[in-house]
Amino acid sequence: MMMRAIVASAFLLTAACGDDTPNKLPDAPPVGSLIIEPPDVQVTVENGVAVVQSYRATAVDPDGTQRDVTGITTFTLRDPQYGNWTGSSLAVTGMGSGPTRVIGNANGVTGDTGLTVFVKDRVVDPGVDPSVPGGFDAATEDPTLAPTIVYPLDKILVPPNLGQFDVHWTTGNTNVFELRMSNEYVDIKRYTTGLDPQNPVPFWTIFQPNQWYPIASSRQQLTLRVAAMNTSDTSKKGTAPEQHVDVTNEDARGGIYYWTTSTPQGIFRYEVTTPNVPPAPFFPGGAEPGGSGNCMGCHTLSRDGSKIALTIDGGDGRGTVYDVADRRVMVPFDSGTPAYWNFATFSPDGTRLLTVKNGLMSLRATEGGAELAPIPNRAGKLATHPEISPDGTRLVNVESADSGFGQTDYFVFDGALVVRSFDQATNTFGPVKELVAQGADGLDSYYPSFSPDGQWIVFTRAPGLSYNNLNAETWVMKADGTQAPIKLQVAGLAQGNLTNSWARWVPFAQTFGGTNETMFYLTFSSQRPFGVRIPGGGLPQIWMTPFFPARAAAGQDPSGPAFRVPFQDVTTGNHIAQWTQTVVVQ
Repeated sequence: MMMRAIVASAFLLTAACGDDTPNKLPDAPPVGSLIIEPPDVQVTVENGVAVVQSYRATAVDPDGTQRDVTGITTFTLRDPQYGNWTGSSLAVTGMGSGPTRVIGNANGVTGDTGLTVFVKDRVVDPGVDPSVPGGFDAATEDPTLAPTIVYPLDKILVPPNLGQFDVHWTTGNTNVFELRMSNEYVDIKRYTTGLDPQNPVPFWTIFQPNQWYPIASSRQQLTLRVAAMNTSDTSKKGTAPEQHVDVTNEDARGGIYYWTTSTPQGIFRYEVTTPNVPPAPFFPGGAEPGGSGNCMGCHTLSRDGSKIALTIDGGDGRGTVYDVADRRVMVPFDSGTPAYWNFATFSPDGTRLLTVKNGLMSLRATEGGAELAPIPNRAGKLATHPEISPDGTRLVNVESADSGFGQTDYFVFDGALVVRSFDQATNTFGPVKELVAQGADGLDSYYPSFSPDGQWIVFTRAPGLSYNNLNAETWVMKADGTQAPIKLQVAGLAQGNLTNSWARWVPFAQTFGGTNETMFYLTFSSQRPFGVRIPGGGLPQIWMTPFFPARAAAGQDPSGPAFRVPFQDVTTGNHIAQWTQTVVVQ
């Protein structure tokens, strides 16, 4: 049954005394409510043609008197991307699908009503005969023509603002395809040859960010179908088994800084909330510390994104810190006595920096780099791969008895995972507690990282060498050591010959599904195949998987099928994705 949306609140009336203008309200401030009409409208936007819907607002006084206040009401949408307002008229554009709310505000009193948007669209790519959609509608099913979807994996879970969405498939004797993304609120059909003019590898296509968001904005599971046909016989088509794409309840946030080893090598950064803007180098050409082509792969960011710590000159090189906003050098590296380190981690407020060199950790002042305190290891051990917890109370790192390469921190052979307390007020650390022993399960441990809530640690495990180990796997465990490590198998992070390494957390929690299940995202570097665009794998790219803490607490695999973070160039090798809460404007 349609219900009128009435929201009761204190109705503060601000009309001038004695003004009898029809849309002005009386002087007295009675408690009332605001009705927004029409209630619970359903709108269908087809092929991008906007639908205009008008609204009115009625004030209801405590005695039941009603007054039309449309003229002094400000109308908004809970999800602004769904349409554009002109006064009380809404142009529903189809840039968002599913349920949303229309909100009216008159003199501080609000009322709202439901709006459900259905989006239907047929997109015919250039080079496809306009009669092809009708051919697919009329064709009979021939299983021998069915293509095989090779990317994405079934039941991936992505944020609505993922950016571009790739679909890859293989096929036999067919040359035109229908891609369909649909759920209760959206039905998008796209017709394509699956050949990109810039990279004519069959067969794949991309939904660009402005195409993907309307599809995913309903936050409901989507069904993906790919059908194939040969234009020489349009009476038959073949359809691949359908797959499903899940969507989180919230948009993703944060920024990612990653190292690319391909030309032009350097640190690139990407703002998740602006998926239409491609990644850009952090240092413009000619401004790279140490000169163009200098290796700065070992980098880390403060949580707020305001500071970046770098090791330049490659491994064992000079260390420096930059203020991100203006690229001011905070720790000089061209002085007569530069600091040296391989890995670093910031305190939550960014005022402290913990660094490691030759297996020894030091706590430093971020401004200037002065050493504040040495951090002892256990007897006979070397330290590497440190990270301070988000609340600043703990330090996790790797300890090793023998690096094997002259105490070089990035070549470690027998890593154990250890944790200790940290008191930033006194710059002191507590005793070491071993979380995972060296050689446990026949594996060694590397590259640990705390979850945003500090309750979990994700880390790399591999037999032997830490650096670029083909057999690296990703595991997670309770940060207090009360639960055994869990291998992330659903994400494909337990497979050999993929170099699954350097997992890092997206710094915000999200939720999934009708129960609002809490989840985090993890990114990691992997040499796995990427559909038909990197069919044999072997090129490091940054991939992403969800992590469900409640499932981990129950001893279940808490990961989901992985997907490739879409902004990357498929010709570059990308590593060490470091996340920040924001990308600071320079």
